[in-house]
Amino acid sequence: MKIILIAILLSTFSLTACYKTPVQQGNILKQEDIDEVKPGMTKQQIAIILGTPTIADPFDQDRWDYINTYKSKGNFKKLKKFSLFFENNKLVKTEGNYYPNKDEVTTTDID
Repeated sequence: MKIILIAILLSTFSLTACYKTPVQQGNILKQEDIDEVKPGMTKQQIAIILGTPTIADPFDQDRWDYINTYKSKGNFKKLKKFSLFFENNKLVKTEGNYYPNKDEVTTTDID
């Protein structure tokens, strides 16, 4: 009886060790928050709406990058990026694929 119980426990533990939990990292932004970002806004106004960026480049204070990655089974599956460009503390341009136009792809697949 003990041998059967031990065999069941060992097989259960070995099967559950194979499962890898999906991991999402970075900034999680909402479409309605991104829609509020407009040219001419200050860094402080944008930080109130979106929060601080994931990546702060000490050599380029006029660029903020919001990045979100999704990793499943040990492999990166999706990369979302939203970059903001400033001049004189005012937003002048945005780019990225975080929430693009409806005609574009919503994420970049990583193989």
